[in-house]
Amino acid sequence: MENITEKKVKEILDGLSCILSAHDSCAELVEADDKKVVINCVGPCINCDNRCIESAIKEKLPDIEVIIR
Repeated sequence: MENITEKKVKEILDGLSCILSAHDSCAELVEADDKKVVINCVGPCINCDNRCIESAIKEKLPDIEVIIR
């Protein structure tokens, strides 16, 4: 059963999928709870300084710690 945080993060990642795929990258949710989310990022976006994945999540869930790996 998905928790609210997990559901929201999946929706955010779905919204970013066009941008990520344009850069030959992808991101998937690995873990989510009420305090943090862990995102697995593959491709050139993992080393990008733009932080668009983290920013998009923080915009909707400002109190969540975002870990990109």
